Amino acid sequence: MSILIMDDLATYLLDIVQNSIQAKASMIQLSVVEEDELKIKVIDNGIGMSDTVLAQVTSPFYTTRTTRRVGLGLPLIKMLCEQTDGDFRLESTEGLGTSLYLMMHHHHLDMPPIGNLGEMIYTISIHQDVSEFIFTYESRQNKYTYQLSEIKRIFGQTLTTYSIMQGLIDHINQEIELRRGGL
Repeated sequence: MSILIMDDLATYLLDIVQNSIQAKASMIQLSVVEEDELKIKVIDNGIGMSDTVLAQVTSPFYTTRTTRRVGLGLPLIKMLCEQTDGDFRLESTEGLGTSLYLMMHHHHLDMPPIGNLGEMIYTISIHQDVSEFIFTYESRQNKYTYQLSEIKRIFGQTLTTYSIMQGLIDHINQEIELRRGGL
């Protein structure tokens, strides 16, 4: 059993996107807007949640998983939003999908480092159940978009080779860093 340590934002986001994958989403959108505040949006077309589940899902003592008795991803990201004087909003409709809206003050003392977004994006990209993943990063009206279907069209089966993996992770991180510009 592996333990996921949430020591950077990329790890939180990976856990949240894994929820979308488990909810059988064929399309997942993740956007990060970094300006005065850090705004994150995760939208999927998975199976969604009933109002009953939606009301309980941010409790660490509620989970739909059978491998453990607690659910930590959403409660931890909600707590992070609260600790950084931000906002957390979760919307879901059964059969249509789920939308998660997060806002954090990225200069707050309790804000973890952003982490390796390139690795997070690559990990999602090679997951066998992910058909389409669109990641956007925006800072100061400068935007970078990563679209998995386009990457798969370019790299095909070589996407999982080490040299492509490392090159893609480095490229994504460079594109994000260009847009961050010293934030």
